[in-house]
Amino acid sequence: MASVVILANGNFPSADKPLERLKEADIVICCDGAAINLIEYGRKPDYVVGDLDSLPEGLKRGLADCIVHIEEQESNDLTKAFNFALTLHPERIDILGATGKREDHTLGNISLLIDYTREAACPVEMFTDFGRFIAFFSSGTFHTDKGGQVSI
Repeated sequence: MASVVILANGNFPSADKPLERLKEADIVICCDGAAINLIEYGRKPDYVVGDLDSLPEGLKRGLADCIVHIEEQESNDLTKAFNFALTLHPERIDILGATGKREDHTLGNISLLIDYTREAACPVEMFTDFGRFIAFFSSGTFHTDKGGQVSI
């Protein structure tokens, strides 16, 4: 089983923890236009998932071997990428780049974490440059650095 990072098209990570997750990921799935940032970072995506509305034509041709085109408009590209990730039976899913740029996308993506956690048979966490989000539905345990701040 593999660790999967889903890279959304919000702010590209710059903090150590999310970048560490990105570097250590076995599989990186980009939501549509996030592939541009990942390539600029120096890594080719394993998959690019979405409606492809924010991916330039030249890049579509260059990444044709890893594109999963999903035209439906009932869900956002993050949900499309998440559902695709589940077909890979990952050991964990880390979501990066899901915040920043647009507040409506940030709020929507954070709220979707609840649904993703319910649907997945593995841990799902969302990392930002300032922390991480984890959804719980009952008692549970999570680890943090000594002196780290926790909001519940």
